[in-house]
Amino acid sequence: MNKSELIAQIAKETNLTQKRVGEIVDALLETIIEVVKEEGSLTFTNFGKFEKRLRKERKGVNPKTGDLILIPPKEVFIFKPSKNIFKAE
Repeated sequence: MNKSELIAQIAKETNLTQKRVGEIVDALLETIIEVVKEEGSLTFTNFGKFEKRLRKERKGVNPKTGDLILIPPKEVFIFKPSKNIFKAE
């Protein structure tokens, strides 16, 4: 499923227009990103946790030349699902 299919499904279930649902989904995603950037994490109980982490500097290999390179540290955005998300119903 992609974003437009998700929007169509939500619109069908809520009797809202796809345009309105699209605006809501976009606002939700933008808010999640802003909160994680500013606060470091956002948790939805029984769904999961969005988190910003710092990936440490590490060694790597240039695939073209085979030379060893140093990969710099960088921030990454991760999602860790709740243990309950795949629980049998």
